[in-house]
Amino acid sequence: MPKEPVAAISPAIWTSDGAKNSNWHPRCAGLALPLGRTQILEADQARADAGGLMEILAIAAMTFVAGAFRGITGFGYAMVAALGLTNALIAPSVSVPFILFNDLVLTACTLGDRKGGSVDWNATRILLVSGFCGALSGGWLAAYLDASTARIFVAAFVMLAASVALIRNPPRWLAGRALGLAFGFAVGLLLSAFAVGGPLAAAWLLAGGTQRSHVRGTLAVFFGVIDLVSLASRLLIGGVDPQLPGLLVSYVPVTLGGFGAGYLLSRWLRPNIWHRIASGGLVAIALAGLAQAVFALIST
Repeated sequence: MPKEPVAAISPAIWTSDGAKNSNWHPRCAGLALPLGRTQILEADQARADAGGLMEILAIAAMTFVAGAFRGITGFGYAMVAALGLTNALIAPSVSVPFILFNDLVLTACTLGDRKGGSVDWNATRILLVSGFCGALSGGWLAAYLDASTARIFVAAFVMLAASVALIRNPPRWLAGRALGLAFGFAVGLLLSAFAVGGPLAAAWLLAGGTQRSHVRGTLAVFFGVIDLVSLASRLLIGGVDPQLPGLLVSYVPVTLGGFGAGYLLSRWLRPNIWHRIASGGLVAIALAGLAQAVFALIST
């Protein structure tokens, strides 16, 4: 009997009587297939299992590193996670709400820190008035973008956000109320649609929208509310993938572990070392975002 070529073997498995068996597994195949074909199929399954394990480990590593960066610097989880998850491992329709939920959990941790939880409620109201509208708009925008276009936007806005975050002393003219409303809307839209954009709000606060001692707590409240509104808008329009709850159950503890490790490490860092990590991380994020945006444009 001539051997069948390997190329002819497909995932559709057939029993000895010619009927398709969708529940087939090599261990219960009996004499339905020759031994060689069974071994090939078992090898294919082993490769698939190994690929799945590598993907699980990659997602865990990326959200742990992003959480650690947030724990050290007080910002940046969404930017780091968006680069690794949205543009490499998970489709934007899944990764954006995944990042928003994790960021919301880390925001709650930030507000629980008395040293970083001081809030300027006047500045917060200015940002939230327009940010709420932007978050609702971002959910609708994301629903109309295909995956490849969304990846381009995510990479581009990560680069923009990281570049803005590098500005240590934004010009005073940015502190106007009208610009605060504009930045609030832009950040709400970008966070809801792409899970990035927060440094734009930070730039307005640092320019004089509030005292520096209130910046971290004010941003935490603003981001927390926008994350909630963004997730709610996606739920209302059916923009949340069914696999999201399982991912959150699996990886939120990993994110918290990274955040905790980074936070403990930050307490031992000297100010100059902290600044090098923060600024160096932002430069790396901006360069990676630029590279991914260019690659995504070339690939389309």
